[in-house]
Amino acid sequence: MYINRLGHIEKQSDTTPIMRLPPLRLATAAFISRKSAVPHSSRSLFSTTAFALNMKSNAATQAEGTVIVGGGIAGLAVATALRNVAGVSNVKVLEASTKAEFKNKDAGAAAQLGPNGLRALKFISSDDDGVVQKVLDMGGILEGNVMMMPGGQTMAIPDTTQVDTGMPQVLVRWGRLRSILADQLPEDIVITDAGEDIAGYQLSDGDDNSHVSMIDASGHPIADLSSTPLIIGADGVRSTFRALVRNDATHLTTDSNDASGEDVKYGGRINIKAVVNKSLGEEYKSGHTHAAFAPDGSVAVFAGPAGHDATYWAISVADSVNEGDSVTFIDGLPTGVEGKMALKEKLLAKLNSLDSDPYITTVIDLINETSAEKIFCQKSEEAKELGAHPLHSADGRVVLAGDAAHAMSASYGQAANFALEDAATLAACIRDGDDLDGALKDYSKKRLDRCIEMQARSAERAAKAMKGEQVEDVSKWIFQWEIA
Repeated sequence: MYINRLGHIEKQSDTTPIMRLPPLRLATAAFISRKSAVPHSSRSLFSTTAFALNMKSNAATQAEGTVIVGGGIAGLAVATALRNVAGVSNVKVLEASTKAEFKNKDAGAAAQLGPNGLRALKFISSDDDGVVQKVLDMGGILEGNVMMMPGGQTMAIPDTTQVDTGMPQVLVRWGRLRSILADQLPEDIVITDAGEDIAGYQLSDGDDNSHVSMIDASGHPIADLSSTPLIIGADGVRSTFRALVRNDATHLTTDSNDASGEDVKYGGRINIKAVVNKSLGEEYKSGHTHAAFAPDGSVAVFAGPAGHDATYWAISVADSVNEGDSVTFIDGLPTGVEGKMALKEKLLAKLNSLDSDPYITTVIDLINETSAEKIFCQKSEEAKELGAHPLHSADGRVVLAGDAAHAMSASYGQAANFALEDAATLAACIRDGDDLDGALKDYSKKRLDRCIEMQARSAERAAKAMKGEQVEDVSKWIFQWEIA
């Protein structure tokens, strides 16, 4: 059975047909500067010439005043890219969390970045190699994966990513990656405690039809939110704006939580994870992730390096069945701080109920060392297949990025990478666009096929992993990505 480095397994009721791609030429280490670890892009050249000469594209000029909904990796990456790549200086990010929560570098668990994500991060950054090097320095470079077999046997699988591409895979704390992106932006760009009540948009009063205002579920304009030429939906798996785009609508007439969940698939597992300031131990292979499974596949246990003396752990628990009804691991738990403590206790009890094993005992120790409030819990959810629907609204007012565009199974650990790819591609399209509408169409065209393929490949890998079946590894195709 397979587990990806982020410790996720998603149960699928069916297997999505796979669109086979022609073989792609793998980028060689010779193409990549050993000093920078990431190839130089044309972005910095444009910044020092075209920007200096005030040669901003029409699309970038029209995009001034863009509002991004969602201050996670995708939203901050898009804001950074619009400013640094496209020269769009007037950008706002609406983030639902409080200022203290947004500033918390320990928020979330971990993100896995590979060559494609690092390449995109370099492209959108203001200081070229510096940001990428910060990520590499603060994260854990992945050298392989160790499968912990019954009876104490192990099977080590080397990670050849760095040899193949000249760039590694790295596991980094999610909150610290978000902080790195936030540091690329002026502080007043991110508005916290904002955006959660948005249910749609309407043409702004007294305008020339070039701007829209955001509205709540009742259809009333939301105070303190200025009109905007473009809304970028980076609001996660249960995205309000994906619901609008896919339904060719401008307003959700039902509860936004219900409407935004209509095209979300649940994979039948609960994923519980955190990063703890404790090393995995000298008895475990340095630089490697480690994974074990309960014999019936009901529990998957994962741990790996997330920086100096820090370990990322993740437990994936399958739903159970009670009198014919599916019951999740978190059903019946309270909310808030009390709920976090109850979750930790229930998780420890679950692991202690498994057959005694030194690795499981090590992970139990990691969980005991983790503060309950730092434990992150989420359902294994993904967006339904993209199909041929574009990533922007028909009226050109909304475009999607990150999980809002293409939430997928975590079997390849590509969520953060594809969010960074989205940001780089969207900014480049706006930078080079004759008009904003055309730039959005260009972005959708460039991203759609790759995102459809990645969704399908991820679903296939997750489905076969649950059956203990092998699947073609498309990591080389994933890492091949270059900014178009």
